[in-house]
Amino acid sequence: MKFTESRVIERFEAALAEAERRLASLDVAQGRRPTAMGLSGWVFEQTVRYCLGRELDAAGHHCEIRGQVPLKGRARVDLLAGRAAIELKARGSFGAGDAKYSAYRKAAEERGWAYLYLTVQEGYAPYRLATASTFGGDHAFFLDEPGDWSRFVDTVRSLQA
Repeated sequence: MKFTESRVIERFEAALAEAERRLASLDVAQGRRPTAMGLSGWVFEQTVRYCLGRELDAAGHHCEIRGQVPLKGRARVDLLAGRAAIELKARGSFGAGDAKYSAYRKAAEERGWAYLYLTVQEGYAPYRLATASTFGGDHAFFLDEPGDWSRFVDTVRSLQA
């Protein structure tokens, strides 16, 4: 593996700081740092896409990774890597959306996809347990858990066969 949990997190945090710095440098921003909701989510999505792509390439498992792929109605999956439909949350779900994610999981499975969840952290144990239950313990990954990045990559790789 080229990346570890801490390297993915470091890359994400550095990219987010750079994005905020660059956006603040726009003339119209007049030096103000962005407070846009969703910026950290977008940067996390790009970071995971980058790191996962490098991991798959290094392992000889080349697959197209697409972003914001339609799932059902207006719902989208953040990333689709082969048969792996990946929901990403930069800072956890905070217990929100379990019913929504259950419906999304069903829709993904109806399309022949496995529905995976990856977050930097979920510190509150009840939310963490609810998320693991919603996605299935083998499809929920937390970068604050040692070994979860490699388990995530291995799961995505196994879905390419």
